[in-house]
Amino acid sequence: MHFFMRKIFVITILLFFLGSIFSQPIDTARFRLDFTPKLQNFQKITQPAIIPDEPQEPVNFEYEIDPQSIELNFSPTPLKPVKLPGEVMKKLYRNFLKIGFGYPVTPLGELCIHNFDNTKFSYGLNANHISGWAPPIGKTMKKYAYAPFSDTRTLLFLNTFFQNQTLYSSVGYNHEVAHLYGFSRELGYDSLFYEKPYRDSLKNNFHHVYAEIGLRSNFVQEDAKLKQDVRLNYDFLYTYRKDMENRIGVASVFAYDFNFDKLNGFLRPQIDFNLDYYLHKWNNEFKYVCFTDPCPQFQGTTNSFKIEFVPTVKFAVKEYYFRLGMGIPIINSLNINMKGDAVCPVYPVAEAQLGLVPGILSIYAGLDGNAKYNSLKSLLYENPFLKPGLDSLRFTKTQFSVYGGVKGNLVKKLNYHISARYSHTKDMAFFFLDTASLLKNQFDVVYSDVNLLNVCANLNWQVVDRLYLNLEANYWGYYNLKNIENPWYKPTWETSFSGKYYFKEKFIFDFNMKLGFKTWGVKIIPENMIPLIDLPNELMLSNNLMIKKMKPVLNFGAGFEYLVTKRFSCFAMINNIGFQHFSKYYDFNNLGFNAIIGVTYSFGDESLKRGKQ
Repeated sequence: MHFFMRKIFVITILLFFLGSIFSQPIDTARFRLDFTPKLQNFQKITQPAIIPDEPQEPVNFEYEIDPQSIELNFSPTPLKPVKLPGEVMKKLYRNFLKIGFGYPVTPLGELCIHNFDNTKFSYGLNANHISGWAPPIGKTMKKYAYAPFSDTRTLLFLNTFFQNQTLYSSVGYNHEVAHLYGFSRELGYDSLFYEKPYRDSLKNNFHHVYAEIGLRSNFVQEDAKLKQDVRLNYDFLYTYRKDMENRIGVASVFAYDFNFDKLNGFLRPQIDFNLDYYLHKWNNEFKYVCFTDPCPQFQGTTNSFKIEFVPTVKFAVKEYYFRLGMGIPIINSLNINMKGDAVCPVYPVAEAQLGLVPGILSIYAGLDGNAKYNSLKSLLYENPFLKPGLDSLRFTKTQFSVYGGVKGNLVKKLNYHISARYSHTKDMAFFFLDTASLLKNQFDVVYSDVNLLNVCANLNWQVVDRLYLNLEANYWGYYNLKNIENPWYKPTWETSFSGKYYFKEKFIFDFNMKLGFKTWGVKIIPENMIPLIDLPNELMLSNNLMIKKMKPVLNFGAGFEYLVTKRFSCFAMINNIGFQHFSKYYDFNNLGFNAIIGVTYSFGDESLKRGKQ
């Protein structure tokens, strides 16, 4: 019963819902279907249509169009310029004169002249001079002979620019003055050797004239053309003792680049060709050195030459590259009888670099060698206290040298480079006291085979826009020496530091430091001290010569420059603040404490400073 009542209730609700939906009112539209459309008030035209066969004259009428100007008021939003840091003051590179004078008597001068900007020529003159003429000052220095020094250098250059080539040339003259004064009054020598008239006999100055001319291509690596750099060199050296050395050389490089654009790389076959010929003439009259009559005939080196080919091939992709080749030198040294043996110490050439993090971290490793001639010019520039008429000049031959390193950029403007090299070298040159000379005040050159290890670290940092710092450290290890007991006058550790700071567009401050440790030398024992010396035999070379580790080299310097105007500045510099006089060779004085003040004047179109951009 209940089920039946529920069913009736549901049906009632549905009917009510449907009725409410369909109970909407319906509008009725009525249409008249007997309507017929008609045209009213028309007239029938009975004429046929006529098509004209003559062209109709066009209707001419005049009209004008006046452009309507629409005024638009537009004001662009002003753009603020990018703020650039002020440009650091740059020291003048051309057309200036610098003059200074220091204590003790130390004149200084520098002249630089260069043409203005030119797309066809570049020519100029560079000259500088520094010397010291002060007599011995102080209790220590008065024990030694009067020994002035001088260093004068000049250079003329001319470069001509063509579309694809550059012709460059230069000629120069250097004059170095030194004195063989490496002895003191404590050695008991006659007072004659310390007097001014004897000074000329201690001179060991030399003149050096050199010239160069070459032709170099201007192509870059992306240019698929032959690239070359060929130059001719000449050197002439003449010493106070009338020893002469002539050298003529040819150095050339030829290369071609095959570019791979899709790989962003290239393949470069290259060949280096070098030729050097040395001709020596020695003065056989050993004045003040030979004490026998007659003097023995000199049998030293007269002619030497080197012919070298170095073919290589290099393949590079972005910061990765590999280079492979071989060095083929042919060398010979002839004595006065034109006797000598030509040798060919071939060495390998290989190098690879991997850019692990582009611009931040790269590692490299390689293998190479060389054959270097120990010329009279190179030896005198390194040590001006050499004896006249060297017994022999030889080639130093490195037949293999293994090296590697890591370099990159740690942070912005902080560059680093750490490297190591291990070499097996034959006939490496070392300086040794000439024990056969009367005063023992000059050096001879001795040669030894050696295995050399060099570890170097360099850090260069531009801390801020105006502060620059540079730090470098080196270690040299000499192993398996032959013919000599120690690596004479070669430091084992050496560290250098330099910094420069630009302040307020007006002032420049700089500082430098150099430290050297563990250098072995030979020292003369005064006669009155010989009985008091008690050293092991391995530290005594003879009755009055002993092996000794030299004191560390501690050299500090500082400089200051004030830019008074755009054309004029004043400067001051201090050298060897540590007051070290005999830091490189025993009893051979180097430039001690020195202070120089001076002025610089610019007479070109460039000023000594530049303002902010």
